[in-house]
Amino acid sequence: MFKIALIGQTNVGKSTLFNRLISESKAITSVLPGTTRDRNYGLCSWRGEDITFIDTGGIDEKTEDFKEEVLRHIKIAIKEADFLFFILEIRPPEVPISHLEQEISRLIKQSRKKCFVVLNKADNPRKRKWGESQHWLKMGFDQSFSVSALNGSGVGDLLDEVVNEMKKVKKLEEDSLEEREVPLIKVAILGKPNVGKSTLLNALLGEEKAIVSPLAHTTRGPQDSLVLKDNHQFLLIDTAGIRRRARIKLSIEKEGVHRSLVSVAQADVVLMVLDVASSLSHQDKALTDLIISKEKGLIFVLNKCDLISQQKFKRNDFVLELGSWAPAAFISAKNNKNVQDIFKLIVRVWQNCSRRIEEEKLNNFLRLLVKRKGFSVKVWDRVRIYQTGVNPPQFTLFVPNIIFKRKSINDAQINIIKKALRNRWDFSGAPLKVKIIKRT
Repeated sequence: MFKIALIGQTNVGKSTLFNRLISESKAITSVLPGTTRDRNYGLCSWRGEDITFIDTGGIDEKTEDFKEEVLRHIKIAIKEADFLFFILEIRPPEVPISHLEQEISRLIKQSRKKCFVVLNKADNPRKRKWGESQHWLKMGFDQSFSVSALNGSGVGDLLDEVVNEMKKVKKLEEDSLEEREVPLIKVAILGKPNVGKSTLLNALLGEEKAIVSPLAHTTRGPQDSLVLKDNHQFLLIDTAGIRRRARIKLSIEKEGVHRSLVSVAQADVVLMVLDVASSLSHQDKALTDLIISKEKGLIFVLNKCDLISQQKFKRNDFVLELGSWAPAAFISAKNNKNVQDIFKLIVRVWQNCSRRIEEEKLNNFLRLLVKRKGFSVKVWDRVRIYQTGVNPPQFTLFVPNIIFKRKSINDAQINIIKKALRNRWDFSGAPLKVKIIKRT
């Protein structure tokens, strides 16, 4: 799949254009410069062609905050991309090209990749007229495109030209075909601030993608990365750290937290990252409860194991009241210890969430369980069990009306059935649902 990186100064509208291109509000947009600080990925389909757009942090010569990290991420995006969009804010031709714009243009030209000069904020005819000037080509590019990310004018013409260039390269069709043959597993990385989520993402990717900093809340919105490994595609989503609601004050942080929660709802599997060197907090348990309420595959990632002795690694020490059925990975994201093993665990949990059991095997299992546990034969001889769903696995007990009315089957028995299902088949990491329906 072709990738296009959006490069430019702060506050020229890169994230607004990014959202326009992918037709959703994914990058956090704000009047504050530098809201996007690392890389954000989104998919766009145009004239039957699929494109991945990469929104990068803006370069700001007025501040040194995160400047080195932003530049490093821009260079990674340029290296990763097939084409580049150099985003500029349109202005009258008599306004000279700035020193920073010249510096960015040199950085782009060093890559020797096809670059589209995009003049953004051309929101009316007068501004679009400015874009007709040859002034913009002084930086050494062939053509410029006047667009308005705000109202969408000019964006279609830009994408038309992109697709034409893609067809010349004759690469997209091969890449798209290859990707369609590989399963895609969506994985959200969740946890409270500063437990090492971004360090874990970078270790999983084998590159530095999310900005890693000792400051809490360096990641302010979900960041998506596609990884191909062992014949599976993994869409990894590094979410903003979630604090207790009373401590969330900055509006951008609130937006990042909201999108993190949305990312959990869209994920197949959630990595719940815990700091193994710290005791479990109320927030850890609340986030685990949230994942389970969304009925997602769950893996506990116990990070920072380099800070404690090996003898203390006992799974039972980290069993939460909710989620005791989820597997745990003891890792050090910082030292890249046991990190790559997480991919196999993700695949296992993903497969368990979609596992189906044959009807005959289920009912034979139930009959043996009833006998072994001494359940009332009068009640359970008339009960049938079926699997009625996956993701998560769902089982339904069909009972006669009289048994249903008398509530002859209690919650304790349902819990015994759940536990026995897990012991009989591999449902590790998958939430199980068992419900009762009266048989008409």
